[in-house]
Amino acid sequence: LYHIVSRGNNQKRIFRGARDCKKFLSTLEETKKKYPFYLYSYNLLPNHYHLEIETQETPISKVMHQANNTYAKYFRRRHHGSGHLFQERFFSALVDRDLYFWILARYIDLNAVEAGLVEKPEDYLWGSYRIYCQKDYRGKLVDRERFLKYWGEDLEKARQSYLKFIKEALEDKKKRKPPFSIDK
Repeated sequence: LYHIVSRGNNQKRIFRGARDCKKFLSTLEETKKKYPFYLYSYNLLPNHYHLEIETQETPISKVMHQANNTYAKYFRRRHHGSGHLFQERFFSALVDRDLYFWILARYIDLNAVEAGLVEKPEDYLWGSYRIYCQKDYRGKLVDRERFLKYWGEDLEKARQSYLKFIKEALEDKKKRKPPFSIDK
């Protein structure tokens, strides 16, 4: 189980609009057919993306090479570019399922909120949270049921628990003070 992050070279945009995001998601679907894996959460931001992904038999390096290489070729063709799209190799960190599984998913699902792109995660079209709050379905890309079963309850109860977990984090964020303030 991995947390994957891939950033644009020199912090440049890797998604310039809806068409690019849709293409990346379809590229992940194609990659998933070729090299089966489980995807639990994702968030596509303008200059990077996050994935929570569990490999099956294929090493993560091969999965990510396929996805990033395919998307980079599309991006260069579409936007008449050359050179590297992604900064270095993707970042990957092993995830301890018992301690960090849902915390990582929450972090990923709230990434667009933290970046200031939206106020509520359900308003962000390019993240997996909409799938969990049932505002969107992305075919078989996100393994929603498998993710919810890790909670150890029935699926609807687990879904509600995850939504509550997200809501609590949003409420905590509102309560937090800025790291410093200048009083006059």
